[in-house]
Amino acid sequence: MKSTACKAGAAKNCIKLYAPRYYRAFSCIADRCRHSCCIGWEIDVDEQTLEIYRSLSDGYGKTVAESIDEEDVPHFRLAVGDRCPHLDEQGLCRIIKSMGEGYLCEICREHPRFYHDTPRGKEVGVGMACEEAARLILQSEDFDSFVEIGAVEGRALRGRRGFDALAVRAELYACLSDRSRPYAERLHQISSVYGVSPASHTDAAWRKLLDGLEYLDEAHRWLFCCYTSLPNVPAAIEEPLCRALAYFIFRHCSATRDADAFRESLGFALFCERLIASVAAEKRITDTESLSEVARVISEELEYSEENTDTIKLAFFE
Repeated sequence: MKSTACKAGAAKNCIKLYAPRYYRAFSCIADRCRHSCCIGWEIDVDEQTLEIYRSLSDGYGKTVAESIDEEDVPHFRLAVGDRCPHLDEQGLCRIIKSMGEGYLCEICREHPRFYHDTPRGKEVGVGMACEEAARLILQSEDFDSFVEIGAVEGRALRGRRGFDALAVRAELYACLSDRSRPYAERLHQISSVYGVSPASHTDAAWRKLLDGLEYLDEAHRWLFCCYTSLPNVPAAIEEPLCRALAYFIFRHCSATRDADAFRESLGFALFCERLIASVAAEKRITDTESLSEVARVISEELEYSEENTDTIKLAFFE
């Protein structure tokens, strides 16, 4: 989705597009990425791009057209090692190299971006399952600063019973930004004011829930068994943890339409932060670079699985 999507003559259907200030600093690191999104994932091809691929009959375009499996949801047939067939030995995309970025399918153009509707317009961010996005998010101080970056077609979200998720988010960010108070105190205030806390369940209960989730990598099932709601976190990583929590709030709470949904999503955000903190404490991590890899893994396993996300959200109100 590009900000230029709002065409002349459609002004009444145009809404502003906002992003965290750090968003503009994001760019794919391609062959330098240790966890390529072109490996291990089935890459679906949207209908509009599929029509373009179907029309290609020579050059590399023909190779692209022949690499698509159109059964069920059209997608690229993965190569050996679950690699995208268009990923070369250096980790670069052959479609871009041979034809240009304009020939990428939607998911390849957009990943790891996500969009959601809010009362003031649409927001865009980058998902922490991407290692470069995780690094950027945990190193950026301005998590509470949003900037207008364009306009897109759409309609602003209307909250039920006058509920405004962005106003509540602003209150949370004001609390998180108050560095005159210890980080643990800020977390406690959020849990107390909004009536949701991972500490409402025992560590054993959360570990049992985590053990019952589905995982992309079975090693992560054992990695997460160190969960505790009161990890011994080094002061050096408290600020990156705060930024991680702000990201989860941004992604999961901003588009909710009522107070109950907001609290569910806030519970999920707080839980993910505590899990990152738990793994960091277990592994004695004291640097942001290592912490960003932990955050990437947890994002990939929990928030990029709708089933896992819902399971954690519902646990707060069982």
